[in-house]
Amino acid sequence: MAHESTQLLVNRDSISRLYNVWSTLPDGKPRNLLDPLQFGPRLLPHLALLKAIPDDYRYELVGERIGELSRSLKPGSTAGGQHKPAACRSNMFRLMRSVAESRKPAAQTAAFEGNSGIPRRCFSMVLPLSMDGMAVNDLLLGLWPVPSPAGSSLSILIEPVLSVSELVEELDLPHSA
Repeated sequence: MAHESTQLLVNRDSISRLYNVWSTLPDGKPRNLLDPLQFGPRLLPHLALLKAIPDDYRYELVGERIGELSRSLKPGSTAGGQHKPAACRSNMFRLMRSVAESRKPAAQTAAFEGNSGIPRRCFSMVLPLSMDGMAVNDLLLGLWPVPSPAGSSLSILIEPVLSVSELVEELDLPHSA
């Protein structure tokens, strides 16, 4: 986690803010209590809100920065899982499904295919919202491009975060310049 957090230092304030706003929501994490002012202008462009639909997720709001990374992500588009076999579903879709099933936040650094078709290294955090019984009805997504480590190969490995709360605690610690 130490290596990963050094890669994320450039976005640490936004990542921490996203998690902290989510964690202060009451039980059930009602989506209707999200206030854009709590996120602030630096974080909002990196966020997307998704609605759970049968076997997929529909993007309802897409932040400007996410839209720049991939023009296919726009309100009304889906995460793409419903028409693909499980083995072909994207890393992002699998992360969303994991959050919906576990009802717990998850994060990873992985390849994200953008407009150019070339995979970019991105950090994503997915948070469950509007939990009703066992169902997660909405998801909150944060997505940030991160620099690749020097000397890294062209293949971008999936690096899951074992504990989102521990990562946020580590990012919140004072760092020397």
